[in-house]
Amino acid sequence: MKPDKPFKTYDEQIQILKSRNVIIPDDEQAIEFLSTFSYYSFINGYKDLFPMDNDKFIVPVVIYDFYFLSFLDRYLNNIFFKYIIRVEKELKTHISYRISEKYGVTTDLHTPINYAPDDYLSKQHFKNTWSTNNTIKKIKHDVLKSKNQSIVHYKNNHNHIPCWILVNGISLGVTIELYNILLADDKTYVCEHMIKSDKLTIEEKKEFFNKGIKILRKYRNNIAHGNRTFNNSIKEELPKKQVLLLSGGNITNADYVNGIGKNDIFAVILTICSILDKNTKQIFFSEIRLAFSMMSNVTFSTGQNIFGILSLPNDFISKLDSIINFE
Repeated sequence: MKPDKPFKTYDEQIQILKSRNVIIPDDEQAIEFLSTFSYYSFINGYKDLFPMDNDKFIVPVVIYDFYFLSFLDRYLNNIFFKYIIRVEKELKTHISYRISEKYGVTTDLHTPINYAPDDYLSKQHFKNTWSTNNTIKKIKHDVLKSKNQSIVHYKNNHNHIPCWILVNGISLGVTIELYNILLADDKTYVCEHMIKSDKLTIEEKKEFFNKGIKILRKYRNNIAHGNRTFNNSIKEELPKKQVLLLSGGNITNADYVNGIGKNDIFAVILTICSILDKNTKQIFFSEIRLAFSMMSNVTFSTGQNIFGILSLPNDFISKLDSIINFE
């Protein structure tokens, strides 16, 4: 069978780009881009941001446009990934503290499911749902197989693995599953400590956190697999009421209807900001501002600035300023 995507040399890739209406002022520079990022991630990752017809750009696009987008994307990836990891650590801290305080510090990792009252992973300490068994089994399996240094140390030097050590051996996805099977009052404890704002009721905090942490997890997975940060295909959406309240009205109802604050960059930033302490939030925002300020003087081949090309409002930075100041 003849492959429909045969190997192409860098010179051949350049010829393909030129045939698709990509302007390449310097072939050697273009080869450097392609050999560093690959055609697929460098071109195909961003081509849908420019108007096309039959796989050809309607308006000629200079290859540097792809470089600028790739640069911003990688810069934002690093920022978001760093703070999502911080959110993950905080979530694990609050869950493990609550479980340890209420249910003890020992668990039998070798028994998939038990009902012992002094075992902190006993099924009786969690919601009685069909997913609880699977989650507990998954946690024990992951911890037993974990190569995490703290877990290995406790296996070798202590007679038990407390919850604050155990959480180091599970992923963010499994941590979210653990949160989901917590009893209602335990969820209340976690959400009260995670969502710092006093503008939401506990039920509103729970709804917002449930949606927000799933969005962060999907962004984290996108980043880890090299997918681009912006214009993602995430379906989860933050609830409108909480978005408007937490943004102090700086994200309006009309903005939300147009997708701002649902599951876009605004949604990620708003979720992270609702969890970070005030000083860390200011540092996080300054990093976001710097990322976009570096691109502020770039005009793309379509005549748009960075906000237009990414379908962000032109007052993106001022909206963020207002949100931070409101918080």
